[in-house]
Amino acid sequence: MCHVSAPSDLEPAPDRLPHDLRVRLAELDRLREVWIGSQGRRPGHQWSAHRARLLRRHILELRALRGRLPVPAEAAERLAHDGFDSDDSLAPAVRERLDEEERTLTSLAEACRTGDDRSAAYLDGVARSLTGRSVPGLGERLAACLAEATAVWTHPVVRAALVYLCAERALPEDGGAEPPAPGTDPLPWAVASLALLRANHPPLIADHRPVSVRLPRQRAPQPQERLVQLVRLFAELQIAVMRGELSWAASDTGEPVEHGQTLARAVYRRLLEYLRRRAPALAMLLRELDPASRVRVTSGDAADVGEHRSRMDRAADRALLARGGPSWWVCLEADCTDSTLRLLLTVRGVGAPATGVLAVTADALVDSPGGVEDALDLAPTDCVTLLSSDSVDERWPEVAALADESISRAVNRLTSVMA
Repeated sequence: MCHVSAPSDLEPAPDRLPHDLRVRLAELDRLREVWIGSQGRRPGHQWSAHRARLLRRHILELRALRGRLPVPAEAAERLAHDGFDSDDSLAPAVRERLDEEERTLTSLAEACRTGDDRSAAYLDGVARSLTGRSVPGLGERLAACLAEATAVWTHPVVRAALVYLCAERALPEDGGAEPPAPGTDPLPWAVASLALLRANHPPLIADHRPVSVRLPRQRAPQPQERLVQLVRLFAELQIAVMRGELSWAASDTGEPVEHGQTLARAVYRRLLEYLRRRAPALAMLLRELDPASRVRVTSGDAADVGEHRSRMDRAADRALLARGGPSWWVCLEADCTDSTLRLLLTVRGVGAPATGVLAVTADALVDSPGGVEDALDLAPTDCVTLLSSDSVDERWPEVAALADESISRAVNRLTSVMA
């Protein structure tokens, strides 16, 4: 039996979490209110198709964490979007395994949507499908994990982290083989998703970048520390998925187009001024390396996006967002003798009709004699989510932090190719 609520082991009460994490969970709850309101407007065929793409992405990301991605990284997004049957280069056994995992995760989500009761025997089948092993009694232990976690008074994301930890403990050791790296086993993810789906949350969709940061391989933290790490990670992933699902097309309900755009324009203007203030210092730095270098800042909106369209689309894809919609962009451009940098920060409306949710995304390309490359390698969680009820002053530090981090990483990459 897994005792997820043992007080000597874990403290799951929300008021025992760090203050900044409680604030993040409150932001997630506010976003979820908007997400719940949008679900009834979502055409069913679109919902299932988009959700399937997210589940395929999750399956591939866990393989990336294990170093077993079946296709090159640049092809993984196409495989997630088009389906595992879309790539003839996949070995039949690999394709069959991927399809089975997708069917299993889709079945879990569908069972929660319809209210079907899933027994310990069903969870045994889930475990076999996701691990490739048959472990006597594992389904009963997983069912006990879910039952015990359900009885704990806490936030659904904390409950999902408890279930994840319990599922990890329920798995037997694999005959002396090296244990998997933290966060790479698909079964705890699936059972944690089940706990969230039962609470009317979206499933967990992993990404190898935040998982590798939040669940470091170098040390094994104390149980409470690991719980906090998981809650932080799951909260960020839930925000990314909810924001992405809100961006899916919905039928028009006549809501005013201006919903959220006042805040969007205010953030856009502040970003523009912020980059203009940063540009002179950057120009001085680059002229020390290349006296011919020049730096400028340009800006615009969706009506005059021009050459930036493909980059805005790429940033939307990375953030799990649908392409298009109202947007306001600011571009920091650095032109050197042999290399150029284009850093694009975009404030975009999320959803149609307007939901009042905004996303601030980043994209940076460096073009050098070695070719054109992504200078940031961002995850879906590397995006700031805003609601129309937010004030610019309250949320600006988070937007500025995204801008600062993007500038720092992009300029570092530019100077490395210049050297």
